[in-house]
Amino acid sequence: MADHAHDPDAESLLTATEVARVLRVKTVTVHAAAADGRIPCVRVWQGKKRSLVRFRRADIEALIASHATTPGSRP
Repeated sequence: MADHAHDPDAESLLTATEVARVLRVKTVTVHAAAADGRIPCVRVWQGKKRSLVRFRRADIEALIASHATTPGSRP
């Protein structure tokens, strides 16, 4: 696990579009995964119809690492 104490970018917040680019999925997929808890997010504010969400870079990196397959295992 990376030491984020000295990495200012580790706690930076990403938009859904930026996360979608990293994961190579559509933005709507990121929003759906955040809504049902598959991707951790920060709800900056909650409106009546929409909310503003952001994603911690460290959370996205941890998510990717936790789903990485080892050589010889099935994806």
